[in-house]
Amino acid sequence: MMKFSNRNRGFSLIEVAIAIVVISLIAGFALKGKELINAARLRSVVDQVNTFRIAVQSFTDKYGVLPGDFNNAEEMIGSSSRNGRGDGVISSIEDAKRFWQHLVASDLISLELINGYPRSKVGGYYTVSSQIQDHPGVWIVLCKDTSDNQNFKGVLSPEEAYYIDKNNDTGNCSTGEIQAIKSSDASGECFIGSRYNIKNKNKDCVLLFKIW
Repeated sequence: MMKFSNRNRGFSLIEVAIAIVVISLIAGFALKGKELINAARLRSVVDQVNTFRIAVQSFTDKYGVLPGDFNNAEEMIGSSSRNGRGDGVISSIEDAKRFWQHLVASDLISLELINGYPRSKVGGYYTVSSQIQDHPGVWIVLCKDTSDNQNFKGVLSPEEAYYIDKNNDTGNCSTGEIQAIKSSDASGECFIGSRYNIKNKNKDCVLLFKIW
C-alpha cells in the first residue's frame, strides 16, 4: 500500500482561514496608513493658511492696509517692494504677486515663492483675489496654477475639499470662512447646491479661505 508523507498534504481549512485573516489585516493597515497620510496632507493646508492669516493680520495692524494694495510700500517696507494701487482691490496677477512680496519683504513671514507664489503641500499654489464672483471679501485661493487670477483650476477632489471644510469650518461649500468654487476646467461638479459632491473623484474643486 502506497503511503503519503505529511509533507505532501495541502493546507488545512484552518491554515487557509488564518492566512486570509493575516492578509486582510495587512491590507487594512496599509489602507489606514494611506488614509492617515492623506489626512495629514490636507491638515497641512489649514496650517499653511493659518500662517498666512496671522501674517496678513500683523501686516494690516502695522501698516493699516492689505499687502499687495499698499501704495507706499517702497518707502515704508523697502526699495525692493513694488507699490500697490491703493484702491482696495486685489484682482490681477500683478496684485497677487505683490501681496506675497509685501508679506515676505516686511519680515512677517518666511516663504519660498515660486514665480511669485507659495507652493501648497498638496500640490498647486496659493494666490489671492478680492474679485471672485458671488464671494465678497479677500480670499486666499488654493488652485492648480497661477496663469489666471480670475479663472482658477482645481487641485482638490470634492471629498478632499469637504474634509478640510468640515474639520475647520461649516462643511458647507457656500458659507463660512472656507468655501469652494468649481474648477475652470472641471470634468464634473465640485458641489451640488451647498453640498460637496463627494461621488466625484476628479480634482474639480478650488478652495477659498477668507482673510478679509
